[in-house]
Parts: sequence; structure tokens; C-alpha cells
Amino acid sequence: MLLPALSKAKGKTQQIYCLNSMRQLVQATHMYSNDNQDGFPPIQAAMGSYETTWRSYLYRYVGDNPNLYDCPVEKKEVYALGKLTTNPTGPAALQVRGKPVEFEIDLPSGIGAVNVHWIRGGAPPPFGRPAPIYEGNMCRWNAVEAPSKLVLFGDGNSDIYGAWQHDRWWIWKEVGDANSAGFNRVAQGDRGAVRHSRRSNYGFADGSASLWNAALIPCNTVQCFWSAKADPH
Repeated sequence: MLLPALSKAKGKTQQIYCLNSMRQLVQATHMYSNDNQDGFPPIQAAMGSYETTWRSYLYRYVGDNPNLYDCPVEKKEVYALGKLTTNPTGPAALQVRGKPVEFEIDLPSGIGAVNVHWIRGGAPPPFGRPAPIYEGNMCRWNAVEAPSKLVLFGDGNSDIYGAWQHDRWWIWKEVGDANSAGFNRVAQGDRGAVRHSRRSNYGFADGSASLWNAALIPCNTVQCFWSAKADPH
């Protein structure tokens, strides 16, 4: 009787820790925007011959703390460990954490940023990718219509087939038309979407964070929590 109760209590503590990390990441996004003409950081950007991720843009705003990119429930995809997805048994690349340098993109993290409807011309994501290399769908705060209903961060990533080793820090629509309505992380098979007793944590643009059944997050013709525009479909 005691062991299941202790396990449940530990799980709840880990879920709350993860939730607090989401809040701090949202706050870091606001601080970054204040210093960058109200713009969101890119979810991914080209740096000459290599790419880096949103994590390097927010790093100094989270106090250079790599642990804020992780959830304690996740034991494999852990940014703080500095283990490259392309060389998981090799030495830790601690020196690339939080820096816009080569191989930073190869570090997985327990928390992902949102660019669900990532294709050019679709529902505007909070964290886009800059032109001319990518879609040119970068976002500013004046485009956010309903901050309390816009997800910025969530548990896990959307590399459901193991095909995108460099993208294990990103929540996107992998199955079906990326610009259409109907995104459901549970149906898609995102592991992180069921991390906390079949629920997962989400950080919202208004600074709040909460535990959700990911299958119930709206993405329809009335509202979409994955888009800066409230009803993009």
C-alpha cells in the first residue's frame, strides 16, 4: 500500500517541477522579446554551415541553467546531460549547451517548443523559422490574439518515427497536412503527450502553465491553441 502511494507522490512532485520549468521558459521568452523588438526567438536558425535551436536564444534568460529544458520524468532525452542524438554512447558535449554553435541542435531535451503548423502560409506558429532558408514565419507579440490560449512549450517532442534526430526539441504536426485543423498529440503518438499519468504539461503565452489531456487541446475551425492567430483554420 505504501509503495504505490510514494510512487504517486514522487510522480506528482516531478510533474510540478516540470510545470515550473515551463513557466520559467515562458518568462524567458518574454524577456527575450523585450530585448528583440517584441519578436519571438526562432525555433531553429541557420548559422552558416550549421543550425541551432530556440534553446540557445533563451539560455541567458534562464540563468544559463540547462536543467530548465528538461522534465525529471524523462531519463533519455535530457539536455543537461549533453548527449548527442547522433552519438549517444560518445562523450558528453557539455560545452555546446545553450550556445549557438555546431552540434547544439543534436542535443535532445525533455521540453519542446511549439511550431505545430510549420509549413509556409499556414497557421502562424509562436516559434517560426526565418527566411530565406526556412518558411519565413517568425512571430511578434502583436500577432498573438489570445495569449491564454496559445501554447509555447510542452512535454517531449514530435519525432514519433525516430526520423528527425536533430529535431527532438520541437512539437510539430508530423501526420497529415501540417496546416490543417485537427492536431492531436495523443493520436499522433507523441510520447511526451502522455508523460504525466496520461497527461502532459504546457506553458502558455500569458505566463501560465497547466496539466492537460493533450487529446483535448483545441485545434479546430473555431480556435487553435497551437497558433498565434486564434482561429487560423
